[in-house]
Amino acid sequence: MLRQWRPGVQHMHLDKGCRHFVLGRFAGFSLTELMITIAIGSFIALAGSTFYVTTVGSGKDIFDSAKRTEQLYAPITSLSNDIRRAGFRGLPSALTAYLVTTQGSGASTTGDEGDFPAVEFGTTGVPSSVGATAECVLVSYVRDHNCVSGDASNFTACASVAVGVAVPLHHRFGYRLQSHVLEATVVVHPNEYSASAPSNSGCDASGASSAWVPVTKLSDVFVDTFTVHLVDQDSADGDNGCVLGTVGASPCDTYGSTSLTDCGTTSLSCRIDRLYKITLCAYSENTDGLCGGSPENKIYTEIFAKPRNAVLIQKAAS
Repeated sequence: MLRQWRPGVQHMHLDKGCRHFVLGRFAGFSLTELMITIAIGSFIALAGSTFYVTTVGSGKDIFDSAKRTEQLYAPITSLSNDIRRAGFRGLPSALTAYLVTTQGSGASTTGDEGDFPAVEFGTTGVPSSVGATAECVLVSYVRDHNCVSGDASNFTACASVAVGVAVPLHHRFGYRLQSHVLEATVVVHPNEYSASAPSNSGCDASGASSAWVPVTKLSDVFVDTFTVHLVDQDSADGDNGCVLGTVGASPCDTYGSTSLTDCGTTSLSCRIDRLYKITLCAYSENTDGLCGGSPENKIYTEIFAKPRNAVLIQKAAS
């Protein structure tokens, strides 16, 4: 039996019990069109994969840069804030007691900054002259400490209060560069302890007793330079404001020969204001001494910080 022929449709007719398939013409792509389609598809796939790889690579670079910046920004910001708080002594009665420790012992013995110097450089102590620089700085000021069990034997202030009560104690905040890694410490100042402090927070601390912990990772950022520099220093008579070493109008006309070595004697109380500069340079390459040039991913910053509390040295009793 014959059926009507329709182009593009598969037809079948039966002939003496046998099946025969008669194929019509089908609409489709030619070989040229197929090759063009494959070429366009390949181009789109290649462009997409290239864009993906570039995007992922750029995202990783941005992430790594942000991680380096954050590791450096946090400690440097903390240091500048700590320097601004340096020398805070708490209540007026505490300041009065502290000033006694700054006095010299007579007419010719110079005083010093007492048991809790506001800012110390390395193992040399207080920076006494403009231009002094250090890779380790120790900052001290009073803040609250919550007394815990056992503190009554450690701190005089905790002996008369219950556990959990906050008392004002001098704390030490330290920052140093150690093998191209920034380290920091926050402890109760060792001079507050009735006996020895349980850990070493000095700039030369090392080993198991060290209170220092790393705040940057060498695998993320290579700290090439970290210094704290005494930029400026103004010293004056703490009682009348006359500038030391400068001849002025009366009563400052006799101060031409005075200096910091006179502070704390029976003749002179001193007020000292200091300005510090924090310098940091770091990058991603583990190679020393590249900050003079322009290494890849270089981070360089300078921050100036001035303590809000002047250094006070009280003259000795005559």
